[in-house]
Parts: sequence; structure tokens; C-alpha cells
Amino acid sequence: MNVQENLNKNSQRSVLKNLLVSMLAFGLAVGLLFPPFARIVLKTDRALTPIFFVMCVAAGLVVGIANFSIFRVVVSRELIRLQKGMYHVNENIKDVELNAAECEKDCALEVASRDIIGDITQSFNNMTWEIFNRLKLESQTRQLNASLMQHIEVEAVAADILRNIADTIQAPSGLLYSVAADRLRLLSHFGTDIQDEMKENSLNAFGPLHQAITSAEVRVYSQEDGWSWIGHSTPIGKMQPCAIVLVPLTAKQKAVGLVVLTAACSQLNPQQLAALNALRTFAAPNLDNAMLHRKITELAAVDDLTMILNRRFGLRRLKEEFSRSLRHGTPLSIVMADIDHFKDFNDTFGHDAGDEVLKMVAAALESNLRAEDMVCRYGGEEFLLMLTGAGMVDAGISAERIRRAVETTELRWANKRLSVTLSMGAATYPIARASVCEELITQADAALYAAKSFGRNQVAFFNGESNIRFDTKASKKN
Repeated sequence: MNVQENLNKNSQRSVLKNLLVSMLAFGLAVGLLFPPFARIVLKTDRALTPIFFVMCVAAGLVVGIANFSIFRVVVSRELIRLQKGMYHVNENIKDVELNAAECEKDCALEVASRDIIGDITQSFNNMTWEIFNRLKLESQTRQLNASLMQHIEVEAVAADILRNIADTIQAPSGLLYSVAADRLRLLSHFGTDIQDEMKENSLNAFGPLHQAITSAEVRVYSQEDGWSWIGHSTPIGKMQPCAIVLVPLTAKQKAVGLVVLTAACSQLNPQQLAALNALRTFAAPNLDNAMLHRKITELAAVDDLTMILNRRFGLRRLKEEFSRSLRHGTPLSIVMADIDHFKDFNDTFGHDAGDEVLKMVAAALESNLRAEDMVCRYGGEEFLLMLTGAGMVDAGISAERIRRAVETTELRWANKRLSVTLSMGAATYPIARASVCEELITQADAALYAAKSFGRNQVAFFNGESNIRFDTKASKKN
């Protein structure tokens, strides 16, 4: 017999019918036992007459029916009230499940007595509260899952995780750090006065943070615990709230992140703690996957030898910047650079020497560019530089500075100094007319070949009409 059959069988029983039968049986028993009792107490044989027996049994049955009626009027009324209340609460819980509505008042019954009925009512309220909290947690988890499925970028994923975890305790401010190699790197924050120089901190600098991560447990620190662990640069800027909640994020038995929240002085209640543990367990793998995706993307974008952007990702970045220049009418310069006589390095000293030349040139190019500029390995010994917002003269000056840096860099191989020089060609939008970035690259490439035809180890640029040699004297004046 399964559970459903048991429930159906039990539902066919009538408690009131059983109570009535019990009351009548009790009255009959009293009616049958009273005459012998009266005979003993009153010492008269009239107590044993059939008429007296019938009267006692009738009286017992009447008392049983009366007791049953009183119970039905008094107790059943309370049970009916409780039944209607349970039905109403059940409907409200369904609304909570379907619409994520609040149910703190409409999902509880009034405890109107201090007896078994009151105990049943309170037990029902406790059960309802647990169901409501579970439904609320499931709703939060579904919302977080739906939000995380829309993003794969680390910053977006971190912002969603932080917002959902903070909402659990109504935190007015918070931060989310990634954890790697005992370093904390800020991914997302809100409501804080954090400073730029605090974007990365050593985990060992903050004892409680290290303890929370190593223990993988949610921890709460209040002002009574002292703020000496915060030091001069706190994980929440200059703020000193009443309490700080530390929520470690652990995936695959390793720490991947840490949420730092400000909170009220009171301790977390069991429901809040359960919600934090559930959400952090769900959020940690998503954050880990997002960081892994970013790492793979970064590795795919970098040339293995020179450790600068490869051609594919360099051109993607260039297209984005060129589209921005077209929209806003701002200048954009492209510089093509080629290592002079690169084949001679490979033929004379071997390919290992050629690789060292490529790495040295790539490092010189990258170190002499601004943060907003870009360099990528375009192919073989050829490099592409993108100079954001740089006009024709500025592009020529930058290219000349880079050419000199490469020329004066000492590179030795097999106890011999390798003389490495660059030929460079520049083209600037909108002086060089182009509707797509490929046309600008073509014009810069033409300027590069002009520089080689001028004798190599120099810069040439397209002035809108022809390719001309860059005036080094003019660059010195500038």
C-alpha cells in the first residue's frame, strides 16, 4: 500500500463519528456500572431493579450525547476557524510561489488560545514560515540564475552576485573581490567610498578576511571586535559601519571570491544565514566560470611569442576604435612597423635569435605607447600600432620615438651585438580618407614600403596626397 492509498484511507475516517461512539460507549458503561455502585453505597436492592438500570443507561447515553454536542459546538468552531485560515494561507503561499509576493502577514494565523488548538496554530505558523523562507530562497536563486545566464563577463557576473547576496541582509554597501594567489582584486562594489589605489590588496593584510576564506564560513565582525584589522586602507574605503559580514565564495574546494558587506549591529538570523549559504554555494561556480572564460579569452588574444595582442584581436580592437572615430570625428592613427633585414637574423644566428629580436621589439613597442594605445603582431616580423586620438604630426613623433628606442636597445646573441632597426609607415584618419579600418591599414602599409624605399630605419607617413619621409628635425622641435 503506497502513501497516497494510506492518505485516502485515513481521509475516510470520521473523528466526530468516533468521538460520538466513544461518548455513547462511555455513557453506556457509566449507566451499567452506576446501579451496582449505588447498591453498595446506598445499601438498597432497589438500585438493582431493571427500571433503575434502564434509567441509568439512558442518563449515561444522554450525558454522552450532551458532551459530544458541547464539544462539537465549542471545539469544532475553533477547528473550522483554523481550517478556513489554513485554506487562506495555502492560497497565499501559492501566490508567493507563482508571483514571488511577500507573505509575512497573510501566511500566518492568529494564535487565539493557550491550549492544544493554540499549539497546533503555532506549529502551523512555524511550518508556513519555513515554507515561505524556502520559497523566497528558491525565488532568489532563480532570479540570480536568470541574471547570470545573461552574462559571461566577469564584471557583470560579479555585480549580479553582489547585488543578490547583499539583498539577503539588506546591506547598504558591499564589495566583491576575486581571490587568487593570496591577492584580493576588486571586481564590483556599491555604496562605498573605496579609492582607486585599493583595487588590489594582499590577503594577508586583513586577518579576518584570510580567516573567512580559509574556513569557508560566513563571519560577522562588529565594532566590539575592534577595527584594528582594517588598518589604513580598509576593504570598504574609509567607512566604519556597525558590523561587517564576510561571505567567502568557494568552488571546487578552492576560494574564488569574497563578498564584504556592511550590516546592522544585530547578528544574522538563521534564515539570513541559510540564504547566504545557499546563494554563495550557487554563485561561486558561476564566478569561477566567468573568471576562467576571461582567462581563456585573454590567452587566446595574446601572441605566444611576443606576449602582445595577436592579429585577430588587434584588428577587432582597431575596428571598434575606428567606428568610434567615425561617429565622433576624432583622429586615429595607424602605424605599420617592420623589422629591417629580419631574415638575416634567422639565417645568420638561427631562429632562436630571431625570436629574441621579435620579443625585444614587441617589448619596446608596448613600453613606448600610452595606456589607450594598442600594438599587435600583424604577421611575421610586422607589427601594427593604433594611436588613439593622435593626429598626423603626433603619430610621426610617436613612431620616431619608438624607432629610436629600438635602434638604441642593446641585444646580444652569441657574444655579438645585434643591430635591430625598424621601418615604419603611418596613416591618420581623417587626413587619409577611409570608410573602413582596412583602408587605413592599406595606406599605412604603403607608407611603410615607402620608408623602406627611402633607405629603411626611418618613418614615413601619408600626408593625404603622397607618402613622405618624416622630418626628424621637426620632431625634435616638437
